[in-house]
Amino acid sequence: MQADLHMHSTASDGGYSPAKLMEKCKEAGLHIVALTDHDTTNGVKEAQAAGKQLNLTVIPGIELSTKWKGKSVHMLGYGVNIEDAAFQEVLEGQRQMRNKRMEVMLERLQGAGVTLQEEDVLRYVDGGSVGRPHVAKALIDRGYVKEVSEAFDKYLGEGKPAYVSKAKEFTPEEAISLIHKAGGLAVVAHPGYYGLDEDIEKWVHQSGLDGVEIEHRDHDPEERKHYEKLTSKLEKETNKTLLRTGGSDFHHEEYGRKKEPLGVTTISGEKAEILLRAIEKRHSSQTSG
Repeated sequence: MQADLHMHSTASDGGYSPAKLMEKCKEAGLHIVALTDHDTTNGVKEAQAAGKQLNLTVIPGIELSTKWKGKSVHMLGYGVNIEDAAFQEVLEGQRQMRNKRMEVMLERLQGAGVTLQEEDVLRYVDGGSVGRPHVAKALIDRGYVKEVSEAFDKYLGEGKPAYVSKAKEFTPEEAISLIHKAGGLAVVAHPGYYGLDEDIEKWVHQSGLDGVEIEHRDHDPEERKHYEKLTSKLEKETNKTLLRTGGSDFHHEEYGRKKEPLGVTTISGEKAEILLRAIEKRHSSQTSG
């Protein structure tokens, strides 16, 4: 039994609707999946309804953007209560911030001789959270670039003409707290991107970080060994079990540093079951508390 606990739909910056994405998960032989769209849970209900029809277990999730030491650090939340009003209010604020950021990006693109309209970008957003990949798709559509990676290399990546940092981003600690308040478990996403081992240790010890994403499409075997070792070390220090998650970070087949279809980067059903039990335990403790 295989699982993929990190993927995106058109509710944020993925290429497939939540329902279509679940169909692709079924075709790829997956059994347990988590929808972890950026800063939104708008696709979760559709994914869960489709998953029920397809006999897939769909975990409600989210991927929150944070900033730490000048780096973009992503925090995954699993088992969040998508009906939590306070949680949704904060997410709506994040989405509004992303919309303002897009407007500035379009102004900067104009200054670089590239003309895009808001509607060129928003047609890819599907009512969710707008991000740079949506702008990249619009650039492809208008013939300015041939693929997403070229859009980032020329215009949208850090230090490029149309890059705009977010006005106010969560710290990792704030994201962990937000996930916990919404009844979820917090896991640091693709730590191999950051080189922040000492900070991960601090987040586990001081902020209650629940786990580490060890398996990721961009983690090589050495990185996977390294983060397994770090997680084991932290378990001994804290005397608590930490989650070991993993997934493809799938957006669509043409996305990413390493392009791959669903079903290539997975984790065992056993590890996904551990996550499911941990979510159930968190929910029952909050209910009884």
